[in-house]
Amino acid sequence: MRFALDICANVVGIPLEILIIAAMLRGSYRRYPALFVYMIAVFVVSLVESPFYVVGHLDIVRYADRHVWRQYLKAYWLDERILIALVFVVVLSLIYQATDRSRSRRVIRASVVAGSVLFSAIALWFYYDPTVPPGQWITAWTSKLYFCAAILDLGLWAMLIGSRAKDSRLLMFSGALGILFAGAAIGASISDLAVARRSSALTFAGGLVSILSNLTFLYIWWQALRVREGVERRS
Repeated sequence: MRFALDICANVVGIPLEILIIAAMLRGSYRRYPALFVYMIAVFVVSLVESPFYVVGHLDIVRYADRHVWRQYLKAYWLDERILIALVFVVVLSLIYQATDRSRSRRVIRASVVAGSVLFSAIALWFYYDPTVPPGQWITAWTSKLYFCAAILDLGLWAMLIGSRAKDSRLLMFSGALGILFAGAAIGASISDLAVARRSSALTFAGGLVSILSNLTFLYIWWQALRVREGVERRS
């Protein structure tokens, strides 16, 4: 059942990723280069991971299924590191734009960047353990990084709401990221509970929450980017 859910997520998610990239190629990539790089990375990750996942799960090549899964896991954990780094860059770039007219923008930007780097380094030092499989410590580390990114995004949202000059696109970008982070956190918590209780229903529920939050995030970004720069400014 989870396999079918993941396939449906790719069937819907990959076209949304293409639509976002196509919308940004109309000119938005110049204003939001970090978002554009992130979406390119997400799209490439989807293309790279999907064949390994399908082949390994369906056991199409039975004699090589272990090798396929090893390759899939290597790609997955490498992709996770890249994407979490890019998520941080995206949030920081949005904060950079949101503070563009602030008098204390240098202090805010320096504090946010320094705090993020320090938090990431401390979390890595705390969870890194070369004696265990990478998946164990990377999962714990990335969950803390997503939590940090969610806190930054919450601060960005509050900053945008309190600003006199409202930027609808930044609000939509920030809100969509908040949905993504919240869904990932809730989905991970449900999945951990599923492991403890050995419940396939909870495993499915955790995956469903994560997938729905990701698709919602993609859809909101697509809607935000469908409006051309000139039209947005005139409105």
